[in-house]
Amino acid sequence: MPQKRRPARLWLRPDTGTWFIKDGSKRVPTDCSEAEVEAAQRRLADYIAAQYRPERSSRAAEVTVGDIIIVYAEEKAPSTARPKETIAMLDRVNEFFGEMMLTELRGQTFRDYAADRGSKGGARRDLEALRAAINHYHAEETLDMVPKVTLPEKGEPRQSWLTRSEIAKLLLAAMGWVPVSCDVATQQPNRWKRTGWRNPHLVRLIMVGLYTGTRLTAILNLQWMANTTGGHIDLDRGVIYRKAQGERTMHNKRKTPVKIPPRLLRFLRYWHKRDTTIDERGRSVTLRYAVHYGGEKITKPHKAFRSIRATAGLGDDITPHVLRHTRATWLAQAGVEVEQAAASLGMTAEEFERTYAHASPDFQQQAANAF
Repeated sequence: MPQKRRPARLWLRPDTGTWFIKDGSKRVPTDCSEAEVEAAQRRLADYIAAQYRPERSSRAAEVTVGDIIIVYAEEKAPSTARPKETIAMLDRVNEFFGEMMLTELRGQTFRDYAADRGSKGGARRDLEALRAAINHYHAEETLDMVPKVTLPEKGEPRQSWLTRSEIAKLLLAAMGWVPVSCDVATQQPNRWKRTGWRNPHLVRLIMVGLYTGTRLTAILNLQWMANTTGGHIDLDRGVIYRKAQGERTMHNKRKTPVKIPPRLLRFLRYWHKRDTTIDERGRSVTLRYAVHYGGEKITKPHKAFRSIRATAGLGDDITPHVLRHTRATWLAQAGVEVEQAAASLGMTAEEFERTYAHASPDFQQQAANAF
């Protein structure tokens, strides 16, 4: 009886110390050294994906979840707002559900995935991607049975936000000030001196995040001119366009334009002037990104942010995203009309009311005083 063919797998070639893909009699180089195991595994996954063509059928009993994920990854994922994130979610789902037939999916199956994932929020996003993949396949092939994807319940909205004094401490720390004494009762800094390392890029990040509520990634992509890779700042009109030209966005991550508050506009004009020089030909040249480090684009400011957070005496729950929560909370506290506040943040009025309306001074006032 002939031996069953083994699937494609990684093989470390002893004489070269590099990984190869063994597939029957084939030996496919990965160009990865012995230490680059993860990169070699990705090459193997890409190789297997390229060799395999998914089954396409209208009968759910004949289709695996893996087949549906491959179809969606090839036909739809590249055109989503965040293709890399979509592929990452599909990979996690495929690892758990890939070999199951569609008819095997049950409510308990999805609950098991959420437990295995360890994060209700992460599991919910992954399963939303799976649901989109199933719906896409059904639209293409008209399945005779479409399983219902049971999602974990939405988590409670985060309520962390900063007071004006906490924002002031964060800015002081970013500008190189360090505390020299603390309040005995609260153990919070109350006297400062300027001797520390300065982080002007974090000053810009904090100011833009606080005064516009823009998400971190969009802030880091903001440029001084209109472009196709990120948003831009229009100093003449006093508007920040958070979306790149022609960019598609997720329905829950909208990037609507925001009117620049006068206080921030003054700083932006000053920063723009600082970022502009005259070249040898007498032409005005401006750096590309509004928030930058030595003229270069910032990808991950988290390490520097953690440093100034510690200097300011703030907790580990304070991240750059808290600046968005802070602006939303301050808008609610100021009694700004819900529609305007939500539009400036790039969210729906319903989401703003659900998350921040309780901070308004008029919250349920009429109901409370009814009798």
